[in-house]
Amino acid sequence: MVKHFVFLISLSILVSTGNALAHGITVDIGIEGGVVILGASYSPAQPLVDASVFIYSPAEPENEWQTGRTDRTGHFAFVPDAKGEWSIVIDDQKGHMKRTTIVFTPDLPESSEIAEETFSKPVDPAGNGLNTSHKIVIGLSLLIGITGLFYGLKVRQEQKKRTGN
Repeated sequence: MVKHFVFLISLSILVSTGNALAHGITVDIGIEGGVVILGASYSPAQPLVDASVFIYSPAEPENEWQTGRTDRTGHFAFVPDAKGEWSIVIDDQKGHMKRTTIVFTPDLPESSEIAEETFSKPVDPAGNGLNTSHKIVIGLSLLIGITGLFYGLKVRQEQKKRTGN
């Protein structure tokens, strides 16, 4: 009975964390009347709320041209002031980041090109890059592991008492 219970708990943890671990940032970009509109979300469609947004202009690609945060629906908009390749970085401050570049042409905004690069930042040792589900799984794993060690040692001591060693 206990073996079945442990198996079911382990199976439910593995099944429930699969979706939590497999996500990234998706960015939809639209250009309307010279305004670039970004829609950021976790895959498949959970809005990326209050994420940091960094915009880099073609004139000074190493300096931030504009910074801001996504709204409660995961959107951010800006108006480029020059044609060329604009870089956009969206960072959720939890280990996920998306770098996107667009080639903006004011006369023909519909012909702008979009290139995307997704990467995850290294998770810091303090655990600040872990989301809640990761922390829960790690905590449960530690509790189950420590409990298993405790009962294993207890059974071993009882067996030594019975055999007289």
